[in-house]
Amino acid sequence: MKRALSVGSLILLVYFVAAGQQAPQPVSLPVGSATIAEFKGEVTLHSLQGDITASRGTVLAPESVIETGKGSTLLNLPDGSQILVKPHSKVILKAPNVGRGYSLELILGKVLATVRKRLGGESSFRMGTPTAVITVRGTRFEVQVDKKQRTFVEVYDGLVEVVGVRDNSRPVFVRPGFLTRVERDHDADQPHQRFGSEDRAGGRGDDGGFGRQGIGQENEGRGNTPNQGGQDKEGPD
Repeated sequence: MKRALSVGSLILLVYFVAAGQQAPQPVSLPVGSATIAEFKGEVTLHSLQGDITASRGTVLAPESVIETGKGSTLLNLPDGSQILVKPHSKVILKAPNVGRGYSLELILGKVLATVRKRLGGESSFRMGTPTAVITVRGTRFEVQVDKKQRTFVEVYDGLVEVVGVRDNSRPVFVRPGFLTRVERDHDADQPHQRFGSEDRAGGRGDDGGFGRQGIGQENEGRGNTPNQGGQDKEGPD
C-alpha cells in the first residue's frame, strides 16, 4: 500500500514539473509600449507602420497615436501603471529613454493616470503636454488639455510636479485635492482647491465604463472643501 502511494506521488510530481515547463513565460514589452486592456466606442490607433485595429491585448509601440472620438480606452504600461484615455482625446506613446524622457504626450483631451510608485533608484514618470511637463514618482492624477492648449492637472493621490515648457519656468507641486493650470508661455498657477459644487472637469466618478480596475478610484482624495481665501475657481472647461 505504501509503495502504491509512493509511486502515485512520484507520478504527480512528474506531472506538475512537466506542466510547469510548459507554462508560458512572461513577455517583456518594449520600453515605451502599452497594451490595450479595455476599450469602448470610437477609438482610432495609428502606428509608424500604419493603422491598427483596436482589440484587447493589442500591444502599441512607442510613437503610436491613440485618438478617441466618443470612445475611451484603458492602457496598461509595462511597469504596471495604467492610463485611461477619455473621450475626444489624442495621446502619443513615448519611450522614456529617448528624447525628452516622456512616457506619454497628451495633445488634446483628458487622461486619468495611475502611476506605479517608483523605488529610490528608478526614474520618475514624465508626461508632456503642449504647455507643461508633469513629473511623478507614483500617484493618481488627471490631466486635461483644452482647445486653447491650456493644461489642467488635478491630483487625487501622491504629489505631482508641474512646470511650464518655457525656459526657466518655475515648478509647482500639487498635492491631493488641488489642481493647477498652465497657459502657453506662462508658469504653472499656484495650486488651489476646486469648489465641490463647481466641478467642471467632467470626470468625477467617471471610470470610462471599465469598472474599478485600479484606474477608476479617482473619487478618493478628491477635494470637496470649498475654495479658501477667494482663490481662482477656474477649472477645465
